[in-house]
Order: sequence, then C-alpha cells, then structure tokens
Amino acid sequence: MYRLLKRLGIRDTIRAVREIARGGGPVAARLVSAGRPQGVIFTTSEVVLEVERGDGGTTRLAPSLPVPPPYAWAYRVAHALGVPLVSTLEPTDVGFSVRVPGR
Repeated sequence: MYRLLKRLGIRDTIRAVREIARGGGPVAARLVSAGRPQGVIFTTSEVVLEVERGDGGTTRLAPSLPVPPPYAWAYRVAHALGVPLVSTLEPTDVGFSVRVPGR
C-alpha cells in the first residue's frame, strides 16, 4: 500500500498545492501530457500539469492518477494488436489549457 501511495505522489502534490495557494491561487491550468497506464491491478497514469499562479509564477505538478483497470488493459491489448485507431493515439500528445473563471 505504501508503494501505491508513493507512486501517487501525494506528498509532492500537497507541497505543490501549498505553493499555488501561497502564490495567490490558480489563474490558469494546463495539461502538458498524460502518461501510459502502468500497473496490473492498481493501474495509474502520470499526468503533468502546469498551474499559473496569481503572482505570475508557474507550478508544475506530476501526480499519478488512478486509471480504471479495464481501460488500462484495453489500451495495452489494442497497442499489442496494432488496432488502427487506438494504436495511433498516444496519451503523451494530449494537452489543453483552461483559465479559472473570475480571475
């Protein structure tokens, strides 16, 4: 269980959230990338987020988020079999940005 909590990066995420709060709160958030699912039973995927703070700085978070096992297994099987649509999509290519309303 400790290894799962360590993989989830809870301590590092709490530190980053405190840094964001001290910097005036979030102004915008950007998903930089999402990793491939890892693990067999407790499947996780690392995501990289950049949060723009109120003081103009940027905080980077890289937590591992839980992924439903059926999704992770389907992703692996599709890549192993070379399914045309799924095997061309890479989760690392995903990225978008959102602004916090009212800021």
